[in-house]
Amino acid sequence: MVRISKEYDERLKELLDSAQQLFFEKGYQKTSVNDIIEEVGVAKGTFYHYFKTKSDLLDKLVERFTAGIHVETKKLAERTDLNALEKMNEFFALGRNFKARNIELMKLLLKALYNEENLVMRHRMIRNRIKLTLPEFVKIIDQGIKEGVFNVTNSRELAELIYYLGININELAGELMLTLSENPENIDIIEGKIKAYESSIEKILGVAEGSISIADRDYINMFRLEEEDKK
Repeated sequence: MVRISKEYDERLKELLDSAQQLFFEKGYQKTSVNDIIEEVGVAKGTFYHYFKTKSDLLDKLVERFTAGIHVETKKLAERTDLNALEKMNEFFALGRNFKARNIELMKLLLKALYNEENLVMRHRMIRNRIKLTLPEFVKIIDQGIKEGVFNVTNSRELAELIYYLGININELAGELMLTLSENPENIDIIEGKIKAYESSIEKILGVAEGSISIADRDYINMFRLEEEDKK
């Protein structure tokens, strides 16, 4: 049984890895099931043993991308050594630090996901991350309410508001990062939008100015796409 399970997991990884590469190169919409099975060298029946459809494969690929951050945010929400404001800043740091540790993959993702062909993939990644991490974010806000740090009452609604504001900022920042090398002034625009987002969160939660820190200039500059990367 152990041997079979290992073979199953290895084949699943192979299918996901190949699909991911093809999605990045050709785009999700232009990649067919036949493209994937030809890349892996398996029969179509094997593909459908693992996935109901190409859309199902995409869901599993997105789950793989976001699984790690889900584990980390859950651990963070359960910590007892941090107050709510410290957890809030650590929450934003988790995503930032993960991207910094995997910067080359993040650059690849940035170029791939902002391709029109991968709009579906990008939206599913956003949706899945919200589904996995929003409940932990709500717990942090609830803790802040109990501690008297956050001057709010409707934690779920406010957590959603902060999330959806963040999605819009990330969409704008992603587009600007794609041309950061030829338009270095974009870093000022991105930084300004992030500062406005930080200020908005502070006002929503009723905390002092400067309490929330999301990203700095050095972090944003890591996403500069060098000329050789774009060829």
